[in-house]
Amino acid sequence: MIDVYTKKIVGYHVCDNMRAQANIKALNMAFKNNTPPLIHHSDRGSQYTYKGYIQLLKDKGVNISMALSAQDNAYAERINRTIKNDYLEYWKPKSFCELRRLIKKAVNQYNNTRPHNSIAKMTPVEFENKWFGKSTFSKPFITIFNNEVNV
Repeated sequence: MIDVYTKKIVGYHVCDNMRAQANIKALNMAFKNNTPPLIHHSDRGSQYTYKGYIQLLKDKGVNISMALSAQDNAYAERINRTIKNDYLEYWKPKSFCELRRLIKKAVNQYNNTRPHNSIAKMTPVEFENKWFGKSTFSKPFITIFNNEVNV
């Protein structure tokens, strides 16, 4: 899960299936370490339409937005591609256990060392610290593009 504004990966869980429980774990990680988002945008995969997942979002007061197709959730698709191509292809995990360890490492590196042009060439953590900190700086305006249906 990514915070679209800060570009920070806020939740993840490595699993060998596409069931909702893995996504619930990632969502709980995001809630534990971050302020609940105003909007949760996803595709219409069964793990995101699962009653328990939807209820967790509603309990936190999160507005739910679902793309009409997976291609309409470009932010999530992009972060998955980045982790796969820029980190895992290089490290080549040899086991599921190693994959979990390397995903954690990739997320840490992505959040703490990878600058983004769209956030003034800062890393997601640097940008978040300035955004939430007492530092005053011109916060960039971003436009989020998608075709969505609110639930």
